[in-house]
Amino acid sequence: MDLTAAKALLYCALGLFVLVAWARERRKRTITGEPEKFWPGTTYAPTGAYFIAATGAILITIAEAAVEKRAGLTEQQSVLPAIFIFQLLGASIVEEMLFRGFVAPGELFGRKLLALMIIGSLVFALIHNFDLSEPEGQVNAVFAFITSLWLYVVRFNPLNPDRSLLPCFMAHTVRNLAVFGIKASQGFITW
Repeated sequence: MDLTAAKALLYCALGLFVLVAWARERRKRTITGEPEKFWPGTTYAPTGAYFIAATGAILITIAEAAVEKRAGLTEQQSVLPAIFIFQLLGASIVEEMLFRGFVAPGELFGRKLLALMIIGSLVFALIHNFDLSEPEGQVNAVFAFITSLWLYVVRFNPLNPDRSLLPCFMAHTVRNLAVFGIKASQGFITW
């Protein structure tokens, strides 16, 4: 197994561990009525929150692909091995737990929440290590920022009154799978 495959599988395992631990605490809270302990956002959300979260993630991905095509950047994409899908799945859980969970307490409102959303989204875009000297990297960074803002909105909006992280997990997973699907349809995934 090469380093890329090992990294992808390790990231997926970490995401699975986080998701299982989060789900256990959510289940325990549901049964006992206890307050949140270690894992943030351990609640459910109304059905509409999931639909809106996924729809927004898909629309952002379509917009990014359209901008890349319009700017003639489609051919500049990097080629990824198919096993990278496991890293994308793990990242959708781990990054949400970090950015919309631990760093974004459910009690935030107003200016503090807005500042966190903007600063957190800048950091989110930067950790993805896009090459900002290239137009493709600039487009990807802008859409990573927009995606992050959307994921904060998913957690901190009236459709998610208990500020569950579940719609965030789902929206980020949908986004990553959509990106993978678009790359595969354009021939940028090696099987």
